[in-house]
Amino acid sequence: MECNHADKLMMKYMDGILTMEEAQKLNFHITECESCRESFFTYQMVMDELRDESAMKAPDGFESEVMAKIKDIEIDYKLKEPMPIENISAMLWGVFSLLFGIGVLLCIYNQPVLKFLLENPYTKDWAQAMIPTMDLLNEYINDIKTKLQEFVSDGGQIFTVVKMIAVPVLTVLASIKYYIYRKKKVEI
Repeated sequence: MECNHADKLMMKYMDGILTMEEAQKLNFHITECESCRESFFTYQMVMDELRDESAMKAPDGFESEVMAKIKDIEIDYKLKEPMPIENISAMLWGVFSLLFGIGVLLCIYNQPVLKFLLENPYTKDWAQAMIPTMDLLNEYINDIKTKLQEFVSDGGQIFTVVKMIAVPVLTVLASIKYYIYRKKKVEI
């Protein structure tokens, strides 16, 4: 147990709300840690002194004076400033980058992802409902691949290189955008 946790348990002990399990942990810790043992006995001496003192009585009119002063206090509520448009723009770009990156990854690795979703009992029904959409998306992607291969003589190799470059670049761009957004948010 760390000393600051033991200190919290000592406060609970002084308040009389320490459980038996916590008392055992505290007892074990203060037998091992001399600093906490000294703190515990110091707290205990203070509590004993406070109990020995006779109850003090407040002067006449004390309560009414305090209540009158409380009523005179003016509360100055400050409204929270609206979020600047830069933060909203950064959040939208971050969300767009994230969704775009996920979309690219799903297009590239759609079969393993679909297989995983179909094997999971919690997502099986949803994944089966998405199969027609995935098949249509695959047809569109295959059409695009075919047209790119026709356009470029060595299209298959270029597409593989583009995949290998696009995924890390998009990941780095999304990370940089998120870092910039977090840095601005922390400085505000």
